[in-house]
Amino acid sequence: MARARRGCPPVRGGPKGEAINTSRTRNASDAHYRTARLLHDRDGPLEEVAGQLLATEPGSRDWVVGALRAAARLAAARGDSERTVAYLRRALREPPSSGQEILLAELGRAEAPAHPAAAVRHLSASLDALTTVPARLEVVPVLADALERCRRGCQAAELLDREARLLTAGDRAPDDAAFGMRLQRVLIELADVNKRPWAGGEPAGLPSGGDRTRERAAVAVQSALAAGRPADAATVVAYARDALDGPLPQDDVITRAMALGVLALVWCDQLAETTQILDRLAEQTQWCDAAAAQTLISMGRCEVAYRGGSLPAALDAGRRWLDLASASHGNPMIPLALAGVLRVLLETGRREEAESLLVLAEHERYGDVWQWTHLLEARARMRLADGDHADALADLLECGRRQTAWQQDNPAILPWRSLAALAHRALGRADRAARLAHQELEQAEAWGAPRTLGISLRTVAVTVRGREGLKQVETSVGLLEEAGARVEQARSLVEYGTLRFEAGHVRLGRETARRGLDLARQCGAVGLADLARERLRAFGARPRRTHMVGISALTDRERRVAVLAARGLTSREIADTLFITQRTVENHLTSGFRKLGITGRRELAPLLDDEPS
Repeated sequence: MARARRGCPPVRGGPKGEAINTSRTRNASDAHYRTARLLHDRDGPLEEVAGQLLATEPGSRDWVVGALRAAARLAAARGDSERTVAYLRRALREPPSSGQEILLAELGRAEAPAHPAAAVRHLSASLDALTTVPARLEVVPVLADALERCRRGCQAAELLDREARLLTAGDRAPDDAAFGMRLQRVLIELADVNKRPWAGGEPAGLPSGGDRTRERAAVAVQSALAAGRPADAATVVAYARDALDGPLPQDDVITRAMALGVLALVWCDQLAETTQILDRLAEQTQWCDAAAAQTLISMGRCEVAYRGGSLPAALDAGRRWLDLASASHGNPMIPLALAGVLRVLLETGRREEAESLLVLAEHERYGDVWQWTHLLEARARMRLADGDHADALADLLECGRRQTAWQQDNPAILPWRSLAALAHRALGRADRAARLAHQELEQAEAWGAPRTLGISLRTVAVTVRGREGLKQVETSVGLLEEAGARVEQARSLVEYGTLRFEAGHVRLGRETARRGLDLARQCGAVGLADLARERLRAFGARPRRTHMVGISALTDRERRVAVLAARGLTSREIADTLFITQRTVENHLTSGFRKLGITGRRELAPLLDDEPS
C-alpha cells in the first residue's frame, strides 16, 4: 500500500466524513445558539445576540425571529444596510409562521437600494399575502422602484396602475396615496421614449384635487417637459418657480418630481435663484436622512456651481451627488451624475481621473435612458479635448438623435450642435460647422436665456470669423457676464481676443485674451487657462505661467480643511472629521494660507463661509 505523502491530511470521503462534518457544524451552531440565548435572557446588546444567531442553524424558536427583526431595525436606524439585510435574511430562514408576509416586506425594503432583484422577489411575495391597505401602501412604491431599476418599467407601471385603481375604487385610502402612485407611474414613463410624449406637454392622470403639494409636483414635471418643447425660458421659469415655492415634502416620489423642477430652473440660467431655493431646502432638510432630498440638493449645487464657474464647489457637490445616486443600484440618475462630475474634471485638468470614472459607465444597463445622453455629451467633450474629433462628432450626432427622440432638443439642456460645429470645423468642414452653429443660435434666441445664447453666439463667431464673428463674440461676452457664467465668459474672452488679433488689433487682442486667462485661473479652469496661454504666445505675448491663487488654487482636501477651520473646528476635530492626522491638517492649513494670501484662521471665514463642506 502506498504511503500518504508527508504533510497531506487524510482524505475523509464518503458518508462517514460527511457525518463528522455535519456533527461539527451542528455542535458549533448549538454553541452559538446557547450564547445568543444567554445574552438575550440577560438583556444583552441586540447586535451581539443577532451576531451569534447568524451562525446558528434554523429551528422552531419563536424568539429568534423577534430578536433578529429588532436588531435589523436598530442597524437600519444606524444606516448599516448590510447588517439589516443579513439579520432579516437569517430570520426568513426560520420555519414559516404567522406574519411571514410582514417579514418579507421588511426584508424587501431593506434590500431595495443595493439588491433590487432580490427585493422584487421578496416584495412580490409579500404583496400577494398582504390584505390591509396601510401595509400594501408601504410595499407598492418600493416594489415599483425596484422593478424599474431592474429594467422592468412596464411591470412597474402596471403595478402602480392596478393598485391606484383598487384604492380609488374602494375609497379606502387617502387621495395622497393614489396620487403618489400615479406620479410614480408618470416618472417611470418619462424614462420610456415610447411613452414620454403627452399631448400638449402635460402629464396625464395627475389630478391634484386642489392640494398644493400635489399641484407643485405636477407642475415640476410639466416644467421639465416644457423645456424640451418649443417654449421660451420665461414660461419654463414660471412653471419651475411655482413648483419649488414651498417646503420639500418628506416623500421620495414627490421629491424626485421636484428635482425635475430644479433642473428646469438651472436650464433657464436662473443660477442665483436656484441657489437660494437650494439653501432653503437644505435648511429644511438638514436633520433629514432622506436620500432623495439630499440627492436633489447635491445635484442642484453641482449644476449651479458648474454653470456659474465655481469649479471646486461643483466637484465636491458632484462627487456627493454621484455617491448618493450610486447607493441605489440601477438608479437611472447615475449616468447624469457621472456626466456632471466628468465635465468638472475636464475643466479642472483632471483628465486621468475623468478617464477612470468613465470606465464605470454601464451602457448595457443605462444606454436606453434619457440620462445616458448627458454622459455621451460629456464623453464627446473629453474626445474634443484629446483632439479625437471624429469620434467626438459621432457621439454628438447620436446626442442629437436621442435629444430629438426624447423631445429634449434644447441647447440649454445639451448644446450638442455647438460642440458638433467645433468638431466639424476641426475636421475641415466649415460649411457644416456654420450650418449647425446657426441652427443652435436660432434655438437659443427663441429660448431667450443669456448663458445659452452667449455660448451659441460664440460658436457662430468661431465658425464664421471676420467682422460678423467679432460682433457676435462681443455680444457673447456681455451675455455670459450677465448670466454669471464665468468659465464660459472666460472662453468667450479668449475667442474675442483671437478674433481681435486676426483683425489686426494686436494690443486689444492681447489684453482681451489676458482677461480670459485671468478669469480662467480664478475659476480653476486649467485646460482653458492653458489654451489662453497658447493663444497669447501665438500673439507674440509672453504670459507668465504663474501659480493660481485664491480659493480655486486649493486642492480638494485643502479646501475641506479650510472650510472646517473657518467654521471654528480645532485641528483635532478636523482630523477626526476627515479621518486624517492632526499633522496633515496643519500642513493643509499652512499650504492653504499661502495660496489664499492670509496669515491665520481668523481670515478664513470671509473667504470660505459660502463654500460647502
